[in-house]
Amino acid sequence: MDEHSLRVLELAAIRQRLADETAFAGGSDLALALRPSIDRSEVARRQAETGEAVLLLERGGPRLTGAHDVREFAERAAIGGLLQPDALAAIAETVRAGLDARGVLGARDDVPLLATVTDAVAPGLGLLADRIETAVEPDGSRLRDGASARLRSLRRQIGTARLKAAERLRLLAAEVRHHLQEDFVTDRAGRPVLPVKAASRNAVPGIVHDTSGSGQTLFVEPFAIVEVQNAIRELEGAEREEVERILAELAALVRVAADDVVACVAALAHLDLALACGALARRLGGCAVEPASDVLLEAARHPLLDPATAVPIDLDLRGIRGVVVSGPNTGGKTVGMKTLGLAALMHQCGLRPPARRACLPVFDAILADIGDEQSIAMSLSTFSGHVRNLVRIVDGAGERSLVLLDEVAAGTDPHEGAALARALLERLVERGALVVATTHYPELKEWASATEGVVNAAVGFDPDTLAPTYHVAIGRPGASHALQIAERLGLPAAIIARAREAVAPARLAAADLLAEAAGAERDAAATLARAGEAGVAAELALAEAVRRERELAEALEAVRAGARAERERARAEAEAMLGDYRRELDGLRAEIREARRLEERRDGLASSAAAAAASERDRRLGRATELTRRAAGALHDALAEPAVTRARPLAVGDPVVARELGVRGTITEIAGDEAEVQGGTLRVRLPLARLEPDPRGVATASPADRPVQVRIAAAGPVAPQLDLRGQTGDDARQAVRTYIDQAHLSGREEVEIIHGRGTGAVRKAVREELARHPLVSESTPTSADGATIVRLAVSDR
Repeated sequence: MDEHSLRVLELAAIRQRLADETAFAGGSDLALALRPSIDRSEVARRQAETGEAVLLLERGGPRLTGAHDVREFAERAAIGGLLQPDALAAIAETVRAGLDARGVLGARDDVPLLATVTDAVAPGLGLLADRIETAVEPDGSRLRDGASARLRSLRRQIGTARLKAAERLRLLAAEVRHHLQEDFVTDRAGRPVLPVKAASRNAVPGIVHDTSGSGQTLFVEPFAIVEVQNAIRELEGAEREEVERILAELAALVRVAADDVVACVAALAHLDLALACGALARRLGGCAVEPASDVLLEAARHPLLDPATAVPIDLDLRGIRGVVVSGPNTGGKTVGMKTLGLAALMHQCGLRPPARRACLPVFDAILADIGDEQSIAMSLSTFSGHVRNLVRIVDGAGERSLVLLDEVAAGTDPHEGAALARALLERLVERGALVVATTHYPELKEWASATEGVVNAAVGFDPDTLAPTYHVAIGRPGASHALQIAERLGLPAAIIARAREAVAPARLAAADLLAEAAGAERDAAATLARAGEAGVAAELALAEAVRRERELAEALEAVRAGARAERERARAEAEAMLGDYRRELDGLRAEIREARRLEERRDGLASSAAAAAASERDRRLGRATELTRRAAGALHDALAEPAVTRARPLAVGDPVVARELGVRGTITEIAGDEAEVQGGTLRVRLPLARLEPDPRGVATASPADRPVQVRIAAAGPVAPQLDLRGQTGDDARQAVRTYIDQAHLSGREEVEIIHGRGTGAVRKAVREELARHPLVSESTPTSADGATIVRLAVSDR
């Protein structure tokens, strides 16, 4: 693995956290030296051991608190060196920990891999531990009195002699206390002395061992106890010899078992590392990795961020070889990329990445260029530093490589940088590497949209609060929002306006469409959150949507057959009006719609069965709504007739027809610019502007005296929603008028019109049309302001 990439992805910090979970130095050393493997079988074994460790920690496993890294002591003994009591005690504790672990794991059948690890602990080490524990104090401070019979005897004699010397010294001090500077007994060089006044030197015969700093006190060992102290010194010498003999004997036992002791420590270190991997997985909320050929991460978090505040991200890269991530600065592009890189590294180290689900391949190389590589000492600019890393990445990338590029080819001329970035990404994708690159270059976004196997991705951004949401949306590019952020942060309006003038209109339009798409996604999420579970009613609604879809498809086909020429004329006029601008944006709109479908399909795969059913229901209902809108518009165009010039104003009793609604009847009342038309059991109130004399009708003096014929040519059942996202303001106005009329005729009392947020042009047109439509009694915006709920006037039937 590339060392630079491991450094910029901060694997060292993960290893340090892993080391903090270990029980002793042996496991800690393995944790700090842990490196990702590129061997699939080795990665699988590591992951399996981590899984067994998690199981052990959940159900209670061996405790390694008594283990020590005693390999140095074993190696010293192997070459004939002497071991001190503390080293021997550590060896005994380590052997006991190894034997305990072997016993615990050997008795279980659910941790076969870790049980095999502890099989390396030789059972015969128990005899060594027994002998050491018999001879050495548990804390390793010294040998036990019972280490040998001679040692016990010598220590008993030493104790008796010291008591005698202390008693003799106490009595002597009492006799000469008026010659002493202090009333206590101390020692110098291991010999007991009295603090005698300098003036009374001759009053206390003995050996002077020291003098105080002032010269006023002499520390004297009286001759009366010199012989006793000499005898004690001889006994202490014999004790030291016996201790050295016993230590040599114990060291010889360790020398014989040195290889087994080293193997025991290695096994414990291996087990300690596995348990630390399990403990870290539990602490981070890691999930077991599913081996796969493509990447899929659900609710993945950066392992070095606070779990309480880190925003989880979803990355579905199945069937994808390149991802171009765009969006505003501080929006989470780099964090998302590092999350992927660390998830791959942790997987190949045997660790569990923090995620709800993780499907990952084993990469043979993980190559990253992240951060500022500027170096004054090496005469490297930011761009030069990046290029040096790119050379290394191009040389090392292959078909099983993961390449992560942050702000690829940035820090130079934007046009040349974009061209270089595109050429670089093309080469890496051609080699079969999985490439994830962040950028602000629009040329790269366009390339991703047009290249098979490469997709755009956007980081979330709330335009109202200017705060990033840190979510990553696969399938659509992100806008940088530079002008909007600068305006909100207080940059003068004149500067912002000048900057907007300098930006190509197509760029601004594309940014507006991206903002509208993001707003639509938020509106959809809010709608789903409000909707909840619909139960049986949802299933019935789904069945109704399927039926409406079939009927509307048939009706639409019939209309198309009868009005082909009219539709061709309308299409030609629309294309002439929109011209090059519409053609330029058609591809972007198609990309946004495709992104929405991909997002819905991804969400469906990641959710439960119920969520999948709800997603399918929403798709089918949305499709039925779209077909309704198109069918209504087509029927309107097909049924439209030339306007009739009125010879006189309409009056009560006149037979009239509303051609675009398919309504025929007789005027029963006129109030202002509206007329009430009745026929049969149906009575509706319509604008006079939409009525014209019916040449097939007969005027009546009184509606009650003469029959009235009413025909309704509705397009069939009308969907409860109308989706206008992606349309122009004029198209939206016409669609709203037709839809409201059809909805009123079908008997609906409430409908929802989805217009999105975006630039607000469609929303404004919709609400202006609703405000003056006579069949609308009330309109209310949704909480996210991406749609409007419309209450229709109730017909008097």
